Amino acid sequence: MGSTVSEDRWFFAPDDHWRGDEVWLPSDESHHAQRVLRVTPPDVITVTNGCGLVARCAVQRVQDQHLVAEILDREQRRPLRPEIVVYQGAAKGAKVDSIIEKLAELGVAEVAVYQSARSVAKWDRAKVQRLNHRWRSLARSAAKQSRNPFALKTQGVLSWDELLHRVGSEQLAIALWEEGFLPLRTALTGMVDRVAIVIGPEGGLARVEAEALADAGAQLVSLGPRILRTENAAVVAASALLFHYGLIG
Repeated sequence: MGSTVSEDRWFFAPDDHWRGDEVWLPSDESHHAQRVLRVTPPDVITVTNGCGLVARCAVQRVQDQHLVAEILDREQRRPLRPEIVVYQGAAKGAKVDSIIEKLAELGVAEVAVYQSARSVAKWDRAKVQRLNHRWRSLARSAAKQSRNPFALKTQGVLSWDELLHRVGSEQLAIALWEEGFLPLRTALTGMVDRVAIVIGPEGGLARVEAEALADAGAQLVSLGPRILRTENAAVVAASALLFHYGLIG
């Protein structure tokens, strides 16, 4: 008999890895389970597809470098409402990595990075593809760590015009701007299904950009007298929204 692993050891398996009464962990998850966490049959683990499905599973065998587990019971959970989406201005270094990780732990539903006039970071198509692959991996890991069955979705990098189009289609859109005079709490209405918040890049939003966001339907708001770094503003604003709607705290 192997030592029983606590059931709050969470692993990720996409939908095509669920086969009848069994789930096959992807190769990277299988490697982590075996080499790092020392998972062996008949240990009990928790597996999610990142879209709300959570299953308690008993490890059965290793096949073709995949850990295969029997599904003991499963549950389809519902996402919390409202969904929070963050449009984050491109930032240099590992700042976006940190933002993705922290927002995923908080339970933010989606993050899309965008390029703007004052964005310090400039990425070509190949770089964007590599970054988005890494962001998805970070989001998945953060969801497992925080026991969130809904992995944060990343949307690559948007152009400025794409951002305006997205903002215009949101049910409730808010943009942080250092010259905004409307407090964040004042901009929040009753219960909605989805709230989007735009965070400026390291250099902030230019006035013409803030006005364009307002024309697209976003309310220009302030978090108060302090000027926060972009990576901190994203976390503070998301936390404030989650608290306001009773999703944390």
